[in-house]
Amino acid sequence: MVTLLISSVLAFGLIVIALYFWQRPSTSSQIEELPPPPPSTLFPDFRVNETRALDPEPTVTKETFEEAIQAIRDFQKSPNRNSTAKLLHAAALSDNAKNYERAIELVLLSWRDGSLSDLSAKELQTLFNSEYWVLSSHTRTSGAGFVLKETLSSANHELQLTNNPT
Repeated sequence: MVTLLISSVLAFGLIVIALYFWQRPSTSSQIEELPPPPPSTLFPDFRVNETRALDPEPTVTKETFEEAIQAIRDFQKSPNRNSTAKLLHAAALSDNAKNYERAIELVLLSWRDGSLSDLSAKELQTLFNSEYWVLSSHTRTSGAGFVLKETLSSANHELQLTNNPT
């Protein structure tokens, strides 16, 4: 019994030693390729006092501009469901947060004074929020986009109070 125990411990030890030598890297003359050295600074492409080209402002085509002007005229002539949707969509297509904010304010003014009676508060809220996503990501995350989010939030709050008066 003791002989069996000693021989199994010895066999296990030999297996462990064999695995150690088998996994050890070879000492051949092959040189392993090292990774490239890290950059010397945290922002290697940044240089002090270097002007950077800003993202160009989105250009408005003649067709988009004329469509926006026509949408504003149609809305001012007769504010209704169709002209409101066209106005907000044209403002969103301009990809300018200030223009979209002005369109929201114009629609809200018409809705408050009762001239936009065929749209419920819920429908108007849905229209504001859905057209907001037509704006590009860059526009939505800009400074003017932040102001637009504040305006949209207050409009949603006002319309929500109308939907659920407490």
